[in-house]
Amino acid sequence: MEMNVSIDRALEILSNFPILSNTEVIGLNKAYKRILSEDMNALVDSPPFDNSSIDGWAILSTDNPNDRQEVESIFAGDTIPRPLQPGEAFRIMTGAPTPPNADALVMVEDGLHGVARKNFIRRKGENISKGMVALEKNTMLTSAPLALLATIGHSQVPVYSRPKVSIISTGDELVKPGSRLEPGQIYESNSILLSSLLQKAGAISTNFKSSDNIDSLRELFDQCAESSDLILTSGGVSMGDHDFVRRLLIEEGEPYFWKIKMRPGGPPIFGMWKGTPILGLPGNPVSSHVVFLTLVVPWLSNPRLFYKKIQVRLKTELKGAPEKTVFRRLKIHSTDELTATTHTHQGSGNINSMVVHDALSILPPNTSGEVGDIIDALWLID
Repeated sequence: MEMNVSIDRALEILSNFPILSNTEVIGLNKAYKRILSEDMNALVDSPPFDNSSIDGWAILSTDNPNDRQEVESIFAGDTIPRPLQPGEAFRIMTGAPTPPNADALVMVEDGLHGVARKNFIRRKGENISKGMVALEKNTMLTSAPLALLATIGHSQVPVYSRPKVSIISTGDELVKPGSRLEPGQIYESNSILLSSLLQKAGAISTNFKSSDNIDSLRELFDQCAESSDLILTSGGVSMGDHDFVRRLLIEEGEPYFWKIKMRPGGPPIFGMWKGTPILGLPGNPVSSHVVFLTLVVPWLSNPRLFYKKIQVRLKTELKGAPEKTVFRRLKIHSTDELTATTHTHQGSGNINSMVVHDALSILPPNTSGEVGDIIDALWLID
């Protein structure tokens, strides 16, 4: 087991255990936010024939404008018309096929004898040629890619099957929201956080609760390993006497790394439990959120759905950390340039700080951010 690994090393280890492996073919109308399992080639040219981008007339640019005579009309859906003869003009509608030898169009606003415009003819295959790779494997299918697939002739698409993820929240102090709080208890929120993030990532999640009992947790690990592609745990990964996730994985599982050089979110542990990957996240909600964004998202989904990497100019000072990448919560301000300020309370248990902020700094190890510095940041998308 490797200890105190960098974020890049943690991602490298995770990549050896791909979650997205099973595939299926589904209709386009059911493929929103699914992930392509192979490259998709164009079955037809786009557009499939030369056509008009305007309402007007199809003409020969060499004709004298004053000699043009309208002889027939072409509508969208018509077959490709005959070639033009000198002096002829075909009335044409948007999307209609142009005559084979037409090299210009006249806008209806300019009248039949108006200026010839060659750029208004949309040429066959000018967007995508038949056989060309239109979308690459691992593309997240949002509205525009789905429309593109339909345009190039696909009615179905091969995608990765949605991974099944078990979320296990640990801790005797946790109670269900809405229940009466007794002294020493807190409402459990990480399962809500993680299940919503997993839904955005395209996964199917199931929530479980475990008390601070090693035998009960072991049984739950066994149960989830049989039914899940991935197990995510919340809490129980640090050095406490009741941190049984760490203890079980190290003593009875196959651990691969424990602790990452990052703040917040330093104590994650990763390994295998009876053939199923298990990633133990910190119990503090901000730490759990940051680790999910930095590790789980690149492993399981498309980071562009969750954040955009940007550069910002700091308006407040940021403190770094020795040997650790620091993710401070930031508020982005957009004027002439992107600037960022930060909340004073950066505690890893303060989930409200993730509500009032909309970005995370990326401070490399052993660096701090001074007022006026330009730094990298993750602008979060929700």
